[in-house]
Amino acid sequence: MSTQAPNPGRVAGKVAIVTGATSGIGRATAVLLAREGASVVAAGRREELGAELVGQLLAEGLSIHFIRTDVSKRQDTERLVAGAVARFGRLDIVVNDAAAFLYRGVEDTTEEEWDEVIDTNLKSVYLVCHDAIPHLRAAGGGSIVNVSSVHAYATMERVAAYAASKGGIVALSRQMALDYTRDRIRVNALIVGGVDTAMAHKHAAALGQTLEDTGFPTDDRVLGRAAHPEEIATGILFLVTPDASFVTGSPIFIDGGLLARL
Repeated sequence: MSTQAPNPGRVAGKVAIVTGATSGIGRATAVLLAREGASVVAAGRREELGAELVGQLLAEGLSIHFIRTDVSKRQDTERLVAGAVARFGRLDIVVNDAAAFLYRGVEDTTEEEWDEVIDTNLKSVYLVCHDAIPHLRAAGGGSIVNVSSVHAYATMERVAAYAASKGGIVALSRQMALDYTRDRIRVNALIVGGVDTAMAHKHAAALGQTLEDTGFPTDDRVLGRAAHPEEIATGILFLVTPDASFVTGSPIFIDGGLLARL
């Protein structure tokens, strides 16, 4: 499947922060935004994968910078936003994609596990946006996309912390959209289904299963199949361009029809 951007230059001159950018949806989004003309600051915890991403995009002549970031930590998110603005002079786009997954029910989840999932998935959105919003306002407006999940609407057994965190992202995105509409800052939650990522395969394997065994077929003709990360990235691209100027406060479903199934 081609990862080349369909309309080069749609975010030319913009500066974007993408969290969770070392793999999966985040990496695909960082690549696509850079190929569409944005200067991208990629955030993640794995420096070796960050360096690989930077090397790939610099070889294409694109504008990319990596900042090692644990998005659950206040000092890291402050450094991320400050570093992005110091390097590129402004901020226009924020994509919050960092995520942690856990197969546990409430009784089986330790407090430490609960905090890790909630802090990585939900608290991180607050932390990044807390420091990013003043810069988006200073730029005359911008777009925030917070990656949520179908688990915010219809879930499965033993994913208590993950479902709670993804539901929180939807509510927080809706509320932020109300607060910042006068600043011309659009905020949307992206609702994704299964995605063919290393994280998804890892957790399926932990159950002794394949991704398809967990309910996400790989046949492109089937509703609810696992998406390619690039298919999610194209939805994010739309939301951060002027084409989506009237879209804010909305849950945007890109789930391959997963929630359409009984």
